[in-house]
Amino acid sequence: MRIVASCIVALGLALGACATNPVTGARDFAVVSEPDEIDQGRRYHSEIIATYGIYDDARLQQYVNRVGQELASKSHRAHLTFTFTVLDSPDINAFALPGGYVYITRGIMAYLASEAELAGVLGHEIGHVTARHSVRQQSGQIASGILSILITAATGSQSLGNLSNQLGTGLIRGYGREHELEADRLGAEYLHKSGYDPETMLDVVGVLKDQEIYERALAAKENREPNIYHGVFSTHPRNDDRLQTVVRAAKNLSSQSYRYANQDAYYNMIDGLAWGPSIRQGIVVDNRFAHPDLAFALQLPRGWKVRNNPQYLEASDAQTEALLQIGLVQRNDNESLASLLQRLSGNDGLDVSSTDYGVTALARVNPKDGDYQPARISAIALGESQALTLFGTSAQAKFSATDASLLATNRSFMRLSQAQVDALRAPRLHIVRRVSQSFATLARQSAIEYDAESILRLLNRAFPDGDITAIDMLKLVTVDG
Repeated sequence: MRIVASCIVALGLALGACATNPVTGARDFAVVSEPDEIDQGRRYHSEIIATYGIYDDARLQQYVNRVGQELASKSHRAHLTFTFTVLDSPDINAFALPGGYVYITRGIMAYLASEAELAGVLGHEIGHVTARHSVRQQSGQIASGILSILITAATGSQSLGNLSNQLGTGLIRGYGREHELEADRLGAEYLHKSGYDPETMLDVVGVLKDQEIYERALAAKENREPNIYHGVFSTHPRNDDRLQTVVRAAKNLSSQSYRYANQDAYYNMIDGLAWGPSIRQGIVVDNRFAHPDLAFALQLPRGWKVRNNPQYLEASDAQTEALLQIGLVQRNDNESLASLLQRLSGNDGLDVSSTDYGVTALARVNPKDGDYQPARISAIALGESQALTLFGTSAQAKFSATDASLLATNRSFMRLSQAQVDALRAPRLHIVRRVSQSFATLARQSAIEYDAESILRLLNRAFPDGDITAIDMLKLVTVDG
């Protein structure tokens, strides 16, 4: 009984932790104070920067900060010290930490079409901060956890406690729709007060919805989970009455003449924006991968889709279900490449062959939910302490052709001279006056590695079948000569 009583006291103390919501003025359940909230943001900020990196363009950083600070000064928590950062990431994303830390990736900036739309994204994230959404979610999770402990202690049933926790989690996840809608309402209000048309929010959400539609279709084709940003609206914004209502309500706050959306200034800022993964992860052009810092290059199989992740490079072929993963590993002291492959495979008896580039071996692997299938693993020395590892596999019936592609990739390895490193050029976004009459033609000339026509349509607001002749200034992705 003492355990139950203590749980009741703990729950009572937690439920008693209320604070005034800066937006509504109502009392909210919150167990995180504003100073703690600011401290959380400050602590996590360094982790975000270490993970993504800051995009190396001081002019663009200053521009985003100027737009963000103007919006923040019109917000319900203008007393906070807001920090706006452009992250060096190709992800289509923007988010905020507690206490006023707001991030936008260069990846999403490529798809925006004006300063007003940039303000729309930043205003939305400022809305999450001013409404203390992260704090309210944390508080809900704490209360849910305490309630789970209470029910378990009182009934002796772990399953009931788990059920309560699941219900609590479901309620918290249910806030997603309401919080996003509130953030859009607040973003629209801050746009209005800063002189931007609030209906820009509808354009921004429309861009994200088109991205979601495309990504879901692509993920289904590739048999993977979709990577969705703000995928909370079941319909497109032009059909979402609630979204239109909360956004357009901002126009009723006061009489206002709105400023020009300022596409020219925005396009000037993003002209030359880096495209794809950070150059720190290497450059992929025509499926040729080159790493400036490690000074090597290799040719990946033609037609395979390449994903340059921070941890590893991956190439895959949907038709043959072939997969190639390339990574960097540390070698043990005095460890040979053959011993490295044996260690990584967990097979001391692995039959390893020496080659001009390094070592290679055939093995068998057991993919998730599948039968054992053949694989090729290889290692190439990069100095005394590091090695490049290449792991490729496909089903047995397709492996002969897959293995030929894997071996060709191995043989393509070359070390780069300093002159060759200096000559490397990464793909970049450029704004040009339209001369082409079709996206198909542009796609053939583009440095976009996969499904270039669809990506170009998304970049230029012509997805899925818009008319290119209605566009004067086009976004293209090219490699500077």
